[in-house]
Amino acid sequence: MKKGMRILSVIVLLSILTLAGCGSQDAPPDFAQVYVRGILDTLYLGVYSEDFLSVTDTQDPAALETEYLAGLETEVNYFAYYFGIGELTEPAKEDLTELYRELYLLSRYEVQPSISENGSYIVKVIVEPLDAIDRVVKEDLDTFSAELKAASANPMTSGEYEERFIEGLIGLIREKMETPGYYEPVTLTLEVVQNPEDELYYIKGNGLAEIDEQIIQY
Repeated sequence: MKKGMRILSVIVLLSILTLAGCGSQDAPPDFAQVYVRGILDTLYLGVYSEDFLSVTDTQDPAALETEYLAGLETEVNYFAYYFGIGELTEPAKEDLTELYRELYLLSRYEVQPSISENGSYIVKVIVEPLDAIDRVVKEDLDTFSAELKAASANPMTSGEYEERFIEGLIGLIREKMETPGYYEPVTLTLEVVQNPEDELYYIKGNGLAEIDEQIIQY
């Protein structure tokens, strides 16, 4: 299933970071690699290195924390969309946010050194897609849904049904996370280019959204 809704949200979210590159003055030797790795570490690990701060206009880690939390919120909303869940309660949002914090910590990606090419920088990112949610969908979802439907023959409000559905999914995903698996590595190419007007660097195209699509498989 194409994750159009989630990818669109991620593109909007990342625009704040991708538009804030810096020129080569005072930058690390491979600032393009640092820049790409820093964005990924911000979004998936919630960590921000001094090198990354040095190659962006963002000097306040609190601003990056905001981006990290916004990314978690986007993922939680996509979870609800993907599994056909209505409006999430606050407790459900909290539980799912914590789940995705832990899922993101299991993410695997490697940012290769950049290659200078015609004034821009090519950066390859190797992603090993995490299979925890995909395995639940393929191995457990039908049985779980049937059992929950049978249990709902007893008096149960729609809210109670949805709560048990979410809790059950979280439990199944956490079971898979105990022995996380990964699909074959996927190599994606990003192009870091300079804006001639302000001499700031940014990531051209939808490469970051393509990476996001691979991090956790659904």
